[in-house]
Amino acid sequence: MSFPEVVDHPLFSPPLRWRMAVRSREAPDWLQIDDAREADLALKEATLADPDNDALRCLPGSEPASQAVLELVEAELAGRGVAVDPGGSDGAGAHPIDLAGRVVQEDLCLMERDERAWRLTAGSVCFPTRWSLADKIGGTLAGIHEPVPGYAADIGAQVDRFFDRMAPGAIAYRINWSLVGDSARRLPARNRQAPETMPTDPARDLFMRLEHQTLRRLEDHAAILFGIRIHVWPLGEVLELLPAAEFASEIHTAPPDIARYKNLEGLREELAVWLERGGAGA
Repeated sequence: MSFPEVVDHPLFSPPLRWRMAVRSREAPDWLQIDDAREADLALKEATLADPDNDALRCLPGSEPASQAVLELVEAELAGRGVAVDPGGSDGAGAHPIDLAGRVVQEDLCLMERDERAWRLTAGSVCFPTRWSLADKIGGTLAGIHEPVPGYAADIGAQVDRFFDRMAPGAIAYRINWSLVGDSARRLPARNRQAPETMPTDPARDLFMRLEHQTLRRLEDHAAILFGIRIHVWPLGEVLELLPAAEFASEIHTAPPDIARYKNLEGLREELAVWLERGGAGA
């Protein structure tokens, strides 16, 4: 998909701070399907075939809601004329979230509500952005986001309320951006993938990585499916489509802890100046 197809609203709103920035989504637009589907699913299969992978984790008891997820996915794909092939899993004894994750380009995380909090009970995450599903499974929203500086103070309670208030069948989405030094879909936690200093050619050597995140409240379960579709473009490819002044301001004004979390601290001043001077055209 092209950058304009994915980003249908302003991406930056300086100064940089955590915002939910969710928007409603219609059911026909829930899953993103494009020409990269075959390559993405093949990469998922290769990742899941690795016996040491951390891409699939499921807690006992997550099967009923995960089965509802699988049925939603299969119905969506069938309605759009997309053949469903679970690839490396024959389905016998496989967890439903595994089967669902193998046929969509999104990574899938199932959040279920218990008597205390929303908790991650099952997931298929082949394309993480510097985190590990194995470290997050079983965690609450607060626990999952514990490494995110300022999350609890800025939006933690807001996220909890949003999850609690989602109506059955409702779909919402948001976009999260990061700059990385690698175009790979899979960026595990041990590989932070961001230059410590300004690269010689930022237009070529930096990449705009977007997470198109969706939330879908299941109809008959106290559960929400969190989908993450990864898109990556060379920075120079999208620079003409970005408001460079707002992008520079967002980078320049980021609080130090957020800049470090986003791996911007070592290059953000030079990058902001480069953007202000026209970026690739400078």
